[in-house]
Amino acid sequence: MTLFEYLAIAFSLVFSYSGLRLIGGLPSATRSPQRYWVHLCFVFFQLTVTLSAFWGFWNFRDVEWTFLSFAFALMSPPTIYYGACVIVPENPAEIESWHDYYFSVRKTYFVGLCCWLVVLIGLSTVILDMPLADPLRAIQAIFLSAVTLGLVSANERVHGVLAVFLLAFVVILVSSMGLQPGALAAR
Repeated sequence: MTLFEYLAIAFSLVFSYSGLRLIGGLPSATRSPQRYWVHLCFVFFQLTVTLSAFWGFWNFRDVEWTFLSFAFALMSPPTIYYGACVIVPENPAEIESWHDYYFSVRKTYFVGLCCWLVVLIGLSTVILDMPLADPLRAIQAIFLSAVTLGLVSANERVHGVLAVFLLAFVVILVSSMGLQPGALAAR
């Protein structure tokens, strides 16, 4: 077993818990009349982020690992898990209105997304040596701007647009760039 395979176990466990939390909440979140389409978009967004982050971990396969680089890289999966736990609570069947729930956790959720993006930007800079002028920085800036807008705005229409935009953006990003493992490391 290589060091990368050994380290991947820790990442796999956290990503698995995130995915299970999100998928486990779908039956309750999709149940009518409690269903709220914006919340559902963010559940699918979070699931796509979880899957793509796990897939993207392959970019780290050639990293010269130290305990500090491992600890830094391990900051990403917990922030993704945090987002999954916020957007789908421990007992989703107890939620009477997903609309009310979403807006009650909106700030907490978007703070978590901001933290994840800051960690992602740090990882791509420190561990993957991505230059600050890399074109992928524009994608990171767009994501961070959209997530910051979600944090500061309580407007339902803004959140509707953000839900569709972020879900579409991450699906397009993953399907256009991330279908090959290690696409970022090969750049």
